Amino acid sequence: MRIAMILRPDADRTFGGDTVVMNNLSRAMSALGAKVAVGKLDDLPPASEFDLLHIFTVAPIDHARRMVAWARGAGIAIVFSPLYHASYRHQFEKAAVAAPFWQALSRTVGRRPAWAIYQGWMEAKLPFWPVWRASRAALEAATCVASSSRWENRYIAGHFRLSARARKHMRISPLGIDAGLYSQSYSEADLAAFRKRYGLEPGYVAEVARLEPKKNQLAVIEALMEDPAPLVFVGPEAAEDYAVRCRELGARRGRTHFLGWLPEAELPMLYAAAAAHILPSWVELPGLSSLEAGACGCRVISTEISPLRELLGGQAWYVNPFDRAAIRSTVLAALASPVDPGLRRRLLAQFSWEHAAAANLALYRETLAERNWGFVARQV
Repeated sequence: MRIAMILRPDADRTFGGDTVVMNNLSRAMSALGAKVAVGKLDDLPPASEFDLLHIFTVAPIDHARRMVAWARGAGIAIVFSPLYHASYRHQFEKAAVAAPFWQALSRTVGRRPAWAIYQGWMEAKLPFWPVWRASRAALEAATCVASSSRWENRYIAGHFRLSARARKHMRISPLGIDAGLYSQSYSEADLAAFRKRYGLEPGYVAEVARLEPKKNQLAVIEALMEDPAPLVFVGPEAAEDYAVRCRELGARRGRTHFLGWLPEAELPMLYAAAAAHILPSWVELPGLSSLEAGACGCRVISTEISPLRELLGGQAWYVNPFDRAAIRSTVLAALASPVDPGLRRRLLAQFSWEHAAAANLALYRETLAERNWGFVARQV
């Protein structure tokens, strides 16, 4: 089986989850004997040299359309993993305090009913947006639309109003983590040396993510402003103004550390030395750092706007990312609870890249078989 995966034009400048998935999944598939090519569109061989293209992320849409056209021109199958969720909630939260109409409506009917009205209003406008129409057309052109969870599949099907044909061919494309890296165990002396190297106090709550508004670091600092737990933020600054606000508030709070981007080899120690890992983003699909943290034996606190509840169930904690009081109470509840050792065992057993590669290769074989059978049936 010959598989193509295409990097975004800016993949070398803007590192994202789609790049992580392609690099790790392709390596694991190659180890299982598949022939996988990963590269930018203009650097790959002609599409006719492949059996299937796996597309990761529907944005930017111009790039997605080029990928679809490249594959369809050669008649090869397309598995499309959108990695997409249009969250209007952060826009509503701003409108509810700054826009007179939404401010008044929130006071009159309550925040939750006002949010439902806002969401319905935004979704009613979708067919008039050229990007939405182009994204829907790209997904409809795929042989199979496959996300990492049923939760995301339901969202994609509803948000893009996919046809019955497209919905029939929706599948699961599992993601993974580096089980070899995150299965390492450390002594208390190892962890103490790690904390000393970076000037960290014991019992810290960590967040590993780009420093940007949708990852919600500012809300974590605000929610835990008066609490003693140290906070540790790891990740590059993706939005300079936002990073400045986080650092200023963190300086006022104290007990708040910004480490920038750590070498990947040190992330297991960061997680293992943490009391908890929090990722209260506006949305996560699914939130690989949460899986990594859990695989290191760390308590996991995730945004409730993600498929992680489907993947981790009651072995993690979930927060409303727009509710500061809920973030605080959830963190305190997690810190007061014992670590569940079963979560680590399950993540290492079920979420390795090797496991994800085998599952995705099975998905490709099923997609190609269904496509070929459909072609034969149409000829008959």
